[in-house]
Amino acid sequence: MEEAESGERQVLGVFVKEDAEGEWRAAHWLTFKGRPPQLARDKEGYALAASASELGEAHVRYLGGDDGALVPDSYTSNARNQDMGDWTVERGAVTPGPGESYALRTEDGGALVWYAVKEEKTLAGGKASTLPEEVRAHLEKNGDEVGETVLTTWQWLVIGYAPEAGKGRVLGESVSLVAAR
Repeated sequence: MEEAESGERQVLGVFVKEDAEGEWRAAHWLTFKGRPPQLARDKEGYALAASASELGEAHVRYLGGDDGALVPDSYTSNARNQDMGDWTVERGAVTPGPGESYALRTEDGGALVWYAVKEEKTLAGGKASTLPEEVRAHLEKNGDEVGETVLTTWQWLVIGYAPEAGKGRVLGESVSLVAAR
């Protein structure tokens, strides 16, 4: 864990090896505010792996309207709002992944979990000038024009906490547009 200059943001990352002889590689990392739960450690001081929880699936259910699935942070809570200027937004498939989830055991028996969520949205009926800049730039970069509908794919990288019992909660996320057509 590393603190940023302001002391308010922290970076949590997971480094993995494919096998015992392999090189370490960064598999997932995120910045967020607040303090994470304390990690459980072995006698040599290494964090203990935990089985990846169902937090990614719970996040997908929450985005689909299930308020009981998890405790969202403000970004996740606001993400269910479909407004994008004068464009009508229809949520398409929301799925866990791609990629693996990683989890480390916490001192209280829960787990700190890194996972991904893929979200598809169809935007329709708006003016090109009111399309979010990020989407317009992605279309322009690929030589595409803004049409009557725009299909978008968003990739969420998330860090969450899964308690031993009860609902998990989102600690932070990074959401990026990965496709627009």
